[in-house]
Amino acid sequence: MHKRVKVKAYAVILVGGKGKRLKSISAASCPKAFLPITRTDETMFRKTLDRARKFIPASRIIVVANKHHADLVKKDFPDIVGENLVLEPLSRNTAPAIALAASLIEKRFTDAIMLVLPSDHHITGESKYAECLEKGIDFIKRHWREDPLIVIGIPPRFPATGFGYIKLQPKGPDAISEDIYGVDGFIEKPALKIAKTFLKDGRYLWNSGIFIFRASSILKAVDEFAPAISMVLGRLGAVRIDALYKRLPNISIDYAVMEKARAIYCVKGSYGWQDIGNPVSLKEVLEKELEGSGRPSVSMNILEKLGRITARDKR
Repeated sequence: MHKRVKVKAYAVILVGGKGKRLKSISAASCPKAFLPITRTDETMFRKTLDRARKFIPASRIIVVANKHHADLVKKDFPDIVGENLVLEPLSRNTAPAIALAASLIEKRFTDAIMLVLPSDHHITGESKYAECLEKGIDFIKRHWREDPLIVIGIPPRFPATGFGYIKLQPKGPDAISEDIYGVDGFIEKPALKIAKTFLKDGRYLWNSGIFIFRASSILKAVDEFAPAISMVLGRLGAVRIDALYKRLPNISIDYAVMEKARAIYCVKGSYGWQDIGNPVSLKEVLEKELEGSGRPSVSMNILEKLGRITARDKR
């Protein structure tokens, strides 16, 4: 174990996801992360940002978004530092986005830890959410030389077929901690029959898409397991990003790195989590958020539209 080290933590907010299953509500010009989900019309991106700002200063929050959504980001985050807004010319999934952010962070602070936060999740129990992230940061500090890569897992509430799963290693006498597990593997969106067995088993968690690692650690893993990404990013600066980005593979960080790397750990989340991926999940969140509110709002208009959509789909 390495001696305790002092590090800086950065948050990387990913504004991706085209929201194909929400295309009746969102659009290419205004993706689902910018949909309002509260009675005061705060967007999912703004809620993600507010959670991050509770323990990371604005100067260390990086946003990776499509170049066409720069104004939407600035509307919710007007004090974003210019170089902290990373604009992709086209979407290439999470692996290139995370690797690009990591390379920028490492140049600023070699030993920085980065929290990767999707912007299209609904989270409740925010103090427990913060505790979960802090456990991950602390684990990395205590296992510095191991270059751990951490994913946050959520105990499943039902046999979901639309989420990826994390298989945990069984607990033994040498267990890492009560809420931190080694990872046996990742399973992508299983069939219903298999999802039901996962629910009963107890060793499978939903993959939240939230990651914690040192910028240098994830870059080492990308070099080893996704060299095509490293080769392209290594030329940035000499060649414009628009010319290079289309050469990047369209691949998630799970497929590119997490399923192949060593020293993968999972922090079990104890907070409320919901991925906003379809009209039903968005409707459930809005109904809870807007309960008892008679105030006209964009959120209320969306909820009414969702009611019509879900009613039509049941016919």
